[in-house]
Amino acid sequence: MNYMNKNIFTALLASLLLFGCSKDYLTRDNPTATTDDKWWRLESDLFNYLEVIYNNQMSPGALITSSSYQANCRMHMSGITDESVFRANFGSWNSYPLGAVTTTDGYLSDTYRQNYKDIRNASRILENYSRVYMESAVVKEQRAAEARALRARAHLNLFLFYGPVPIVNKSLEPAAGASVPRNTAEEVVKFITTELDSAAEILPTTYASSEAYRISKGACYAMQVQLYLSIKNYPKVIEYAKKLIGLNVYDLHYSTTAGVNSYAQLFSYDALENKERILFRRTGNSGAFFRMAPKSLSGQACNGPTAAMVNSYETLQGKTLDELGPDSLAVYWKNPLYKNNRDPRLFASILIPGQTFVNRLLDPFTAGSVDQLGAAQSTQTGYWVKKYVDPKDVSRNNSGTLNFMITRYAEILLSYVEALVESGDWQNPDVLLYLNKIRNRAGMPNVNTAVYNTQEKMRVLYRRERKVELAFEGTRLFDIRRWQIGEEVLKGPAMGAINPNTGQPVIVETRVFDPGRDYLWPIPLTEINGNPAMVQNPKW
Repeated sequence: MNYMNKNIFTALLASLLLFGCSKDYLTRDNPTATTDDKWWRLESDLFNYLEVIYNNQMSPGALITSSSYQANCRMHMSGITDESVFRANFGSWNSYPLGAVTTTDGYLSDTYRQNYKDIRNASRILENYSRVYMESAVVKEQRAAEARALRARAHLNLFLFYGPVPIVNKSLEPAAGASVPRNTAEEVVKFITTELDSAAEILPTTYASSEAYRISKGACYAMQVQLYLSIKNYPKVIEYAKKLIGLNVYDLHYSTTAGVNSYAQLFSYDALENKERILFRRTGNSGAFFRMAPKSLSGQACNGPTAAMVNSYETLQGKTLDELGPDSLAVYWKNPLYKNNRDPRLFASILIPGQTFVNRLLDPFTAGSVDQLGAAQSTQTGYWVKKYVDPKDVSRNNSGTLNFMITRYAEILLSYVEALVESGDWQNPDVLLYLNKIRNRAGMPNVNTAVYNTQEKMRVLYRRERKVELAFEGTRLFDIRRWQIGEEVLKGPAMGAINPNTGQPVIVETRVFDPGRDYLWPIPLTEINGNPAMVQNPKW
């Protein structure tokens, strides 16, 4: 189905590009600024154009100088969830949890514009790739399928952030139309899933190591899982998760080094290549040490984990702090390192006051400390993000080569478990199978079935597992939206560590959440002003 009439491209100029352009731009939009009839000739032309989309579309973790736009950095985005607090000399994520963001916010506009730019560029490939000379017709069709999948992924991003948006299935042409309405949610979902199904039929299950970053058949299935989970279509989540599992390509990462925790190793140079990654950005976390490490190690500590995040991790015996009672909660909140009796994923993901990291004793509560709480480019909560902060990067001056895993196998397994539980099949053997695999890999015991013995209790468990397993990886915002728990976790004081000088938790900010507004981002004002048919999201 053609959802866009070619006579409405003037409005799309505003919605896709958010800046003025001319006919010349429309016919010379490629890496060398030459015309289409001269550009689409060689395999390298197609490859280079596709690389532009990959480099823009694939999210970095922490901000790197080569990233296309700051808003795409998914680890920093954790600052608008209950995982962390964001403070930096760049970006506006700190405005979001305070209810201070407006429709003119740069991150909103960049996310909207950049995804539509990717859609347009991918469409351009699909319209012109047939004219490119390539020795292998199979590879040529695979490159086109990658473009189709990237176009679908850009629509998926827009759908997750803004809700239903206009579908674009062709590149822009000069025209006189001026009104482009939003498509329905059903139409957007149908478009995305049809595009991904089409691409998956052509794409390979695996690539050579040098091309492992490219979208594969499994990546298409993973995006289908994310799409259908967002609208709670659990049968479809189960269908595509089973397809991905059935490829027998992916597995959880396990360390082969004695005494090294498999989960912790996954985010280090020692697991730069692993079977768990489904979609990743090459060197996408080269800036993780600089952006996340303590100030005493020349880091910026941009994201400070919250107490809500730290206190979510169970004890080694599989008990929650709430389950242990208020006295134990007070002990572990005061000293998360108490007897080293916590889920190893806590120590793999978060640095705690009193720990020594690299060669620095982390002390945020002593006046004059380099890492003093609240100082510029220092921790704001008393905690630091450790995930992806590899000590090997300490002297690399923001030039490491760590990849960032955008989608990994554990996420898909947890999505599959969620779909089984929420569809009423919570006693399906796969629920315990995959929860236990994920927990055991991290060094945690099997699920206690004497405790988690109802659908509601299993829901509490899988939600916590998802929170601690995927911490700071960019999934939490969408989980909060899907579960409709914003009022519970994004409203009120955002707290950090217990300050030993006062015996009280650090309170960084008081957060605001409006359930009638904040489950979707607003359409950027520039798009509203340039497109009379565009309808704004509620209460924006």
